[in-house]
Amino acid sequence: MEIYILDRIENGVAAIENSDKAMMYVSASRLPEGAKSGDCFTFEKGNFIPAPEVSEKRRTEIKSLLSKIIAEK
Repeated sequence: MEIYILDRIENGVAAIENSDKAMMYVSASRLPEGAKSGDCFTFEKGNFIPAPEVSEKRRTEIKSLLSKIIAEK
């Protein structure tokens, strides 16, 4: 299952990173309402489907790494 990560939305265009770290740009209207930076999605039948469990796991991992970096300083 390929995961897509919303990097940002600017001027109605969503910048999305795919599993290969390549960026793609689509109309923000193609994303579910309320989508925000860091949210993860799968892509099924032409639609971006929220993957909240993946988003939460990723956010937890990032917070943990950031805490470790800060603690080392």
